[in-house]
Amino acid sequence: MGSQKKTGQRYFERLTRSQRMQHIVLMTSFTVLVVTGLPLRYHDAAASELIVKSMGGMAVRGLIHRIAAMMLIGVCIYHAGWSIITKRGRQELLAMVPKPKDAFDLIGQMKLFLGLSRTGPKYDRYTWIEKFEYLAMGWGSIVMIVTGFVLWFEGQAMIVLPKWVLDVAQVVHSYEALLAFLAIIIWHCYHVHLNPQCFPMSRVWIDGQISEEELKAHHPLEYERLIQAESQKQVEDTTPASKS
Repeated sequence: MGSQKKTGQRYFERLTRSQRMQHIVLMTSFTVLVVTGLPLRYHDAAASELIVKSMGGMAVRGLIHRIAAMMLIGVCIYHAGWSIITKRGRQELLAMVPKPKDAFDLIGQMKLFLGLSRTGPKYDRYTWIEKFEYLAMGWGSIVMIVTGFVLWFEGQAMIVLPKWVLDVAQVVHSYEALLAFLAIIIWHCYHVHLNPQCFPMSRVWIDGQISEEELKAHHPLEYERLIQAESQKQVEDTTPASKS
């Protein structure tokens, strides 16, 4: 569960290699989709014209956007399969399911921010913030993929769908993209990079490791559970086989 590094600080694995790779592909595809998509939404802006020209024109922009979209679809399908098929995936999915405790944690966090409490809630593996981000990303990806396909295959869609559905898909696709972009920039980047507790950034997404100090401070319930399981294992390993 834990490991020693050169600094003498103890580290725990928080993200597996598969999870880190999924995050990198998701981050890359999302960034490319934003860079290639927003210029279409704000086509009158000078910056948008500059971005499109740097890509080689609208046709190339569209091609890059669709390639990034296929990357996003691929990582979503892989993540869904990983979450269902693998033991670690199922554990992570269950840990992400919102529970009544999350509502109390939210209230406790607000009390701390408003000065009505001196201590914040004790979190388990994932906080209500991380769960909200995960669910928002999942729902947002589904919306973007569905509306994106409608707009991508507009001719085929017009055969079976009325024109107003395409108009709605365009509006939803555009505003959902803007909402996702703002959520990442304002919400996610603050909690993972700009938060004074982890500035300039958390390195978990790079090496998958979290220090014992960080785990104890930010996820005390998970830390207590890991230490208890580790102690139990040590007892079992030192117990003579004849007593088992």
